[in-house]
Amino acid sequence: MRMTYDAIVIGSGIGGLTTAGLLARAADKRVLVLERHTEPGGLTHTFRRDGASWDVGVHYIGQLDPGSQIRTYFDYLSDGELEWNRMPEVYDRFVYPGIDLRASSGPERYERTLIKEFPAEAAAIRRYFKDVRRATSWATLEFVQGMVPRPITPVLRFVQRMTGRTATGTTKAYLDAHFRSPELKAVLASQWGDYGLPPSRSAFAVHATIVSHYLEGGWFPKGGSARIARTFEKGIEQAGGAVRVAQEVTEILLDDGGAATGVRVMDHRGAAVRERVYQAPVVISAVGAFNTFNRLLPTSGRIGRLTGPTRRTLANLGTGASAVTVFLRLRDDPRSIDIDGGNIWVNQDLDHERSQEHSASLLEGRPHDVFVSFPSLKSGESPHTAEIISFCDAKAFRQWAQQPKGRRDPEYSALKERIARGMLELADSAAPGLSDLVDYMEVSTPLTYEHYTAHPAGAFYGPPATPLRYRSAPLGPRTAIPGLLLSGQDAGSAGIMGAMMGGVAAASQVLGPRGYATIASALKEAPAIPDSGGARRLPEGKHHAVLTSKRLLTSSVWEVVLHVEGQIGRWAPGQFARLHVGYDAWRDYSIAGLEDNRLRLLISTRTGGRGSQFIEHAGTGTRTVVELPLGEFGLADSGRRRLFIATGTGIAPMLAMFAQAPGLEHDTLLFGCRDRSEDLVSRICSPMPGRVLRCLSREETPDTFHGRVTDALPGLTGSFGLDPRSTEVYLCGSAAMVADTRSVLERAGYDSVFTEPY
Repeated sequence: MRMTYDAIVIGSGIGGLTTAGLLARAADKRVLVLERHTEPGGLTHTFRRDGASWDVGVHYIGQLDPGSQIRTYFDYLSDGELEWNRMPEVYDRFVYPGIDLRASSGPERYERTLIKEFPAEAAAIRRYFKDVRRATSWATLEFVQGMVPRPITPVLRFVQRMTGRTATGTTKAYLDAHFRSPELKAVLASQWGDYGLPPSRSAFAVHATIVSHYLEGGWFPKGGSARIARTFEKGIEQAGGAVRVAQEVTEILLDDGGAATGVRVMDHRGAAVRERVYQAPVVISAVGAFNTFNRLLPTSGRIGRLTGPTRRTLANLGTGASAVTVFLRLRDDPRSIDIDGGNIWVNQDLDHERSQEHSASLLEGRPHDVFVSFPSLKSGESPHTAEIISFCDAKAFRQWAQQPKGRRDPEYSALKERIARGMLELADSAAPGLSDLVDYMEVSTPLTYEHYTAHPAGAFYGPPATPLRYRSAPLGPRTAIPGLLLSGQDAGSAGIMGAMMGGVAAASQVLGPRGYATIASALKEAPAIPDSGGARRLPEGKHHAVLTSKRLLTSSVWEVVLHVEGQIGRWAPGQFARLHVGYDAWRDYSIAGLEDNRLRLLISTRTGGRGSQFIEHAGTGTRTVVELPLGEFGLADSGRRRLFIATGTGIAPMLAMFAQAPGLEHDTLLFGCRDRSEDLVSRICSPMPGRVLRCLSREETPDTFHGRVTDALPGLTGSFGLDPRSTEVYLCGSAAMVADTRSVLERAGYDSVFTEPY
């Protein structure tokens, strides 16, 4: 299948969406955005567990006061629908042994704070803020080069060469040359985690840019960072384009003259993977220069020769840092332990440099430093959450790289547990009481970042922002391949705003010599959005839907049926549907059944979130939008005996499996709930496995097991004759249950476990 667009953008991070949004809104271009993950947004997306959400890449954004240039871009691309919460006055807190310094909004105030703490360094501190401004202005020329016509670029490069001595030195060299106090130098370098390089490796230009970015304080998207992609997406769709997820781009297509003409894609949306080809006169890659030139284009022949200089530059720059992140669901409001929503940087000592030693100690559960963030306080969402991040060397996790995500061996799980406990302990030293609030914990490693972002070694900041990067030729947005541009961080700079400016630069180049002028003019006006004349036409994979019935199965679980309009592609039992629940929010629900365009879902309202509120208040005839089918959870065709384990609405995907699973009479289901009032198995009309064991944790009744599903597992081998080595396990339910049950199964020797946290 071949489809043609005005432009194709590979990757739906902030850079790619900025490019697509500007082309759609400012120039009415029909743009296709292709995302490998099932969720749009790149590192601006959120993920959810049991109603709680975490923002994986956005922790705060600066320079967003109303009327600012950056705010103007966000307002324009979201049509004013993206709202912002201002962070507390103290947006960053730096904690070292004997030091607890708070960075306050406003450069003058922060400068006074530093001088008060380090009066002997007053003159150097004042000069530091002046040099930060100068280096930031110098670095801004990098962005400008990508936005102006090509003939002007050499002039800007000449200016940079004449004025960039300080900017292209290292951060450590600057600090050592201007300050005597080791404590002050450590404090000033504290934010290096915002660009991913310690002072000895980072260019002072990137350090200055980040420091400047936050001097007026921090902001956070109201409702969470997922709203960035969802509000930008509207303008793209209204111009006839689309943001398509589960699309793995495998090749950038070229014509006989070597110009980009489209992409080849593996479409993972339906029951089976299929190849598709999309065509456009211009292709914009927002998945990083390395992936673009080493994976999506030939590295030999004529094209290889053209891209050789860029590939050599990338090789010389090396790979940036990655991190381990601990995601915490909290049982109470963190304001109860005097947390106000500001970030906390915690360090064991003043040394930011010994990365190898710090990585080794992290693996042993003794982290040197952590960054602590509280997404729920910043977004205004609940339940309450926290995140703890520590940078590390990705090499320590290479031995598990070839094992499938979610099915890595027990040693990997044990390592993550050890690391997480150490990071939580260090975080607790600066936020006493945090450990006591933890209700659930999940851990990501560099392998997780690599899986979801495709960045080599999980280096989510892209090529490291070393002095060499600033002295080298820019990586983008222009490339040596006609019709191919780069967007995102590699065309701009590290971080959300650097990636957005890379997106602006790419859009400017697509629109020609007056491209940036066209965009600047459009920003001054309300974006021209076509009048849909009623229900707008949706891109492929999204459907208008009408609620036809809902039935309360338990006190908090609804069985919902929607009529889905249009032709639905082939789906597989185990996949999920994405339901629009208002306020640009979408929620994922496993497909319990789908026949004759009747979509059946089981939806819990226990969390009280936006999805819960939507279902509770929606009546028959309510219209919404669904996206489906999505996901890769499904039955394996192995012929082995099957053990299904579910709690609550985690049984939903299994209902679809039961309807199609051959030999179901030989299979076993463990279903867990608190008491008979929550027993969905007895309330749902559906085929069931030959053996069903209900596990009631808070009630003793005949013909049931009293306890949790994890308590029942040890007895299955004897009573049901299950052999761990010849049994497939399908596991779905709350994230905590899935984690606990998986641990028990691993210890029992089950080596084929398919999971889906709910």
